[in-house]
Amino acid sequence: MEAGVLLAGDSSGLVLLPGGGVDLGELPIAAAARELREETRLVAVSLRFLFHHESPTNMHHVYFCEAEGKPVAADDAETLLFLDQPATESLLNLSPATRTILVRFEAWHQASMKSVVLGNA
Repeated sequence: MEAGVLLAGDSSGLVLLPGGGVDLGELPIAAAARELREETRLVAVSLRFLFHHESPTNMHHVYFCEAEGKPVAADDAETLLFLDQPATESLLNLSPATRTILVRFEAWHQASMKSVVLGNA
């Protein structure tokens, strides 16, 4: 699988993170795994909650996900692509919420990389 953040393009050409609504009685983490599977055919093997982001239309529950399988556009995802550069430099037609979430994720990722300690015996 390619490196980067997996994104889904819809029929209007808007590029979004895979995701969608939380069903009644469903936990947000379960919805994240379900939406990933529906839109990309990937199976989440681990999900880590990162943060909430409130946009004008939605409350986004953002998770870092490790998945297995071969990504295939499905459901309302017309295309799949990998973002391998900072969101602020991307020419993709990212939704405003997606761009904001990606910038926050990039800051989290940079901070988490600095806190990694490697050991060798």
